[in-house]
Amino acid sequence: MFFHPPKDLSTSVFARLPEEFCKAGIAAANAACVRKYGKPFAQLSPTDADEFLTAVQAGLVRDDAFSLSLWFNDVLYRLFVEACFADPMYGGNRHAVFWKMIGYPGLPATHTLDVVRYRGKPYPGVKNPKSIGDFT
Repeated sequence: MFFHPPKDLSTSVFARLPEEFCKAGIAAANAACVRKYGKPFAQLSPTDADEFLTAVQAGLVRDDAFSLSLWFNDVLYRLFVEACFADPMYGGNRHAVFWKMIGYPGLPATHTLDVVRYRGKPYPGVKNPKSIGDFT
C-alpha cells in the first residue's frame, strides 16, 4: 500500500514518514483524551472510548498540529480495516476472527469449485478459514 496524504493537510505535517505521522496522530489523540477525560485513551471505559472516537471522526476534537479527523478517517481507519480483513499471516485479523464473522472461507485459490457448489448456501468450512500460512 502506498501512502497518499490527504490534499487539504499542511505539507509540514507530512514531512514525516507514514509511521511517524501515525504515531504523531496517536500522541495528539492521547493528549486530547487526557485534556477531556483526565486519562489516556487506553484507560477509557468502552463508552468513553466510543464517544471520543466518534468525536474525532466527526471533527469535534481539535489539535494545533493537524486535523485529527482527517488523520483518523483517511489514515488510521483505512489501516484498521485493512488489518481486520488481511490474511492472518500478516499480523492483523488474529485467528481469522473477521473472516469467521463475515463467513469468508480463506485463501480463495483453494475454493474455486466451492464458489459454484455453495453459491447462495452456507459454506461448511467457514468455521475454520484457511490462511496463506496454512499452506506453507
